[in-house]
Amino acid sequence: MRSIINKILLVNLILSGGLSTAALAGEIEFNSSGARTQLVELYTSQGCSSCPPAEHLLSKQLQSNRLWKDIIPIAFHVDYWDYLGWKDIYSKPSYTKRQHQHYQLGNVSNVYTPGFVVDGKEWRGFFRGRDIPKTQETAGDLTLNWDSENQTAQVTYVDSVRQPSYCYFAILGFEQGVAIAAGENTGLKINQDFVALHVQKTAIKREASSYQCQASLQFHTEGLTHKSRAIVSWVTDSLEQPLQATGGWL
Repeated sequence: MRSIINKILLVNLILSGGLSTAALAGEIEFNSSGARTQLVELYTSQGCSSCPPAEHLLSKQLQSNRLWKDIIPIAFHVDYWDYLGWKDIYSKPSYTKRQHQHYQLGNVSNVYTPGFVVDGKEWRGFFRGRDIPKTQETAGDLTLNWDSENQTAQVTYVDSVRQPSYCYFAILGFEQGVAIAAGENTGLKINQDFVALHVQKTAIKREASSYQCQASLQFHTEGLTHKSRAIVSWVTDSLEQPLQATGGWL
């Protein structure tokens, strides 16, 4: 079913101009719009009983026409729940470190799950039953080129107002009905969407009238059973505040 959805999305993206026809040759191009695409980070764990509803909020974005154009969700699975009965196969120490970095920079009030960071700032509206807030801010233009043959990505960012410091690339995975056999979620089957499988941070360099960065995104997939993938990229300032983001299905 998801493969059919991906094919439909691919055709729609090509027709709308959101995806370059170079994809037919193994290269895909994604472009941001004139408005700032929101980066929605969720810090979560398969071992956290409060996390499935938060992950469901991300999964709902699959049905939204705002996906990729106006909003990019990412689920970072932290590892500090892994010692309480269930090892999350998607968890990484680097994601826990990223959450702690948000705390150290004053972007969040504490380190907890489920924890949302929207556009670089803590968002607690989820606990009040609110939808993810929208933004009307404008931003620079971000272009992401993906070479599937060589597993490399390149970003070009044009912004006459803001100066970016860092560039991020992430491969996201999507999996239905993950069975949890121990811990707080014992017996549950959880949909795992927008899961960060691999994240890479690079410095961004000024090249004439634009900023550019690139990365090789090869990584090990042993033990991972996700059915679909997406790629996203975002650029930030020196305080890790997102300036622009883009991405889409692979």
